[in-house]
Amino acid sequence: MIRLLKLLPLSGIIGVIFYFLHIFFGSLFYADYNPLTQAISDLTAINSPSRNIAMPFSVLYGIFSIVFSTSFLIYLKGKINKLITLGAYFFCSMTIISFFGYTFFPLSEAGYAGTFQDKIHMIVTVLVVLFTITFIVLFSFGFFRTANYKCLGIISIITFILLLSGAMLINLLPAGYFGLAQRINAYSTVLYTGILSYWMYKNAKQWV
Repeated sequence: MIRLLKLLPLSGIIGVIFYFLHIFFGSLFYADYNPLTQAISDLTAINSPSRNIAMPFSVLYGIFSIVFSTSFLIYLKGKINKLITLGAYFFCSMTIISFFGYTFFPLSEAGYAGTFQDKIHMIVTVLVVLFTITFIVLFSFGFFRTANYKCLGIISIITFILLLSGAMLINLLPAGYFGLAQRINAYSTVLYTGILSYWMYKNAKQWV
């Protein structure tokens, strides 16, 4: 049982792998897909030619993300400081909203068709962005205030800067580069999760 608990942190890295697999295979089976102009969500849109191949990987990413964020909350609740604990709640909530929101409300078609389902998809996106910014800011201050984990605080700050840069580029770049700007946001968050996963795995014995 203890060995299993020590392996739970690796679920974050497994989730990251499935995330990029869903993009790789999705792009492979979407002949005219353009990552510079199209959103990642287009790969799993209802009418997408790559939906059937990309969606299973996306679902597995969501499941492993929830497993990791939940274990992160359980392991670190009250262990480091209140900011980390609060951030862990937002982190866990974000993965749950993301999984159920994007799984049950994919885009109806590539782009934005304006259907009820598309509107819910956008609401989910707004919530995911807000919760992501919140937990990364909390982690930035929380880790930076510690004696042993300042490096993770710096990584958190860098990730936050990348999120802001991606958000600004969405408004600054021509419409033809929306996909590029979105990927700065998405990839930085996913890779940050992978870093948290590795860090937690290396330090798990302290909290088991």
